[in-house]
Amino acid sequence: MMKRIDKKAVWSILCCLVVSLLVACAKDEVDTTGSIYGIVNDADNGEPVSGAHVVLNPGGKTTNTGSDGRYEFLDLEPGQYTIQISKNGYKTNTKRISFVAGEQASGDMMLERGEASIKLNTNVLVFDKGETSKTFEVMNTGTSGSVSWTLTCQATWLSVTPQSGTTAQGKSSAVVVNIDRSKIAEDVSANLLVEAEGESLPLEIQVVYGDDSQGGGDEPGDTQGSCKKITSCDSEVDVEFLSCVKNGNVVEFQFAVTNNREDWQVWFNRDGSDAFDDKGNTYPGYYTKIYIGDTENTVTNGNAVSFLKGVKTKYRVVIPNVKDEASELQRWDWVISSSQPWSPQMKKFVLEGVKW
Repeated sequence: MMKRIDKKAVWSILCCLVVSLLVACAKDEVDTTGSIYGIVNDADNGEPVSGAHVVLNPGGKTTNTGSDGRYEFLDLEPGQYTIQISKNGYKTNTKRISFVAGEQASGDMMLERGEASIKLNTNVLVFDKGETSKTFEVMNTGTSGSVSWTLTCQATWLSVTPQSGTTAQGKSSAVVVNIDRSKIAEDVSANLLVEAEGESLPLEIQVVYGDDSQGGGDEPGDTQGSCKKITSCDSEVDVEFLSCVKNGNVVEFQFAVTNNREDWQVWFNRDGSDAFDDKGNTYPGYYTKIYIGDTENTVTNGNAVSFLKGVKTKYRVVIPNVKDEASELQRWDWVISSSQPWSPQMKKFVLEGVKW
């Protein structure tokens, strides 16, 4: 006589098997992310620093330290990061952190008392396809004396000129970042650290992959516009026209300058840098904006522009209120007020026949 099967017992056995399989699978799962934990302390007395602002790059995530000085960033992709920590009354500090999947990395840091003495004019430089050189500025925001600084970066495809310098109070120093595209085969990023007198600031470098065989970029300036004639201020300073477009009543053109002599600082008279169209209209220079590279930094009458030897620097000129009947800018003068340590042969750059 056959025994009756206990369905409840069978169901219990099946449930146990499923749970066992799930537990076994969970043990086999590989953690693909990591975390950064840290405590921020006062360098003088060792006490926790609460309310400090913490920035994680790349990614731009932010948080603040708690009353115990602790902070954390969870579920991060493995790789190299920088942590920047700042608080009023303390010098800003930065630390590089690398970790692999499943690791909890330490981000403990000390903050020194004192006011910040340096500042960067930007916290990120983006190199679009085909671009190899950009400029940023180190500014001395201290209340007295000069400040010395150095630059460090672990990326082999990146170089900077100069790698160190000294900046007087209230002044700024230009730094050129160059990218060796032969050493990259995909989009890449890295953090450049600027360190000065107990504080450090990160500058994120982002590079979009591309090579010259792909056409040199998607910017409309690669193919649009023309310039009939360019007269440089000096035979040792090369000027290359890049593009010109007209959007509504705004004309924007770009050109690049390469200084073949020693490093040079120039003060421009923007107010006197007028433009004239082919219909006899004049566009006063004080309405014109001249941007350095792809940044939002403009050339003004009071600030010096640095032309480092052998470095090509791009400039973008924006002229508003251009008349509808105009078909070109017959002439635009970029007037020089003064320069050091050498004087050019002519006190202006001249672009003629700029068409969009």
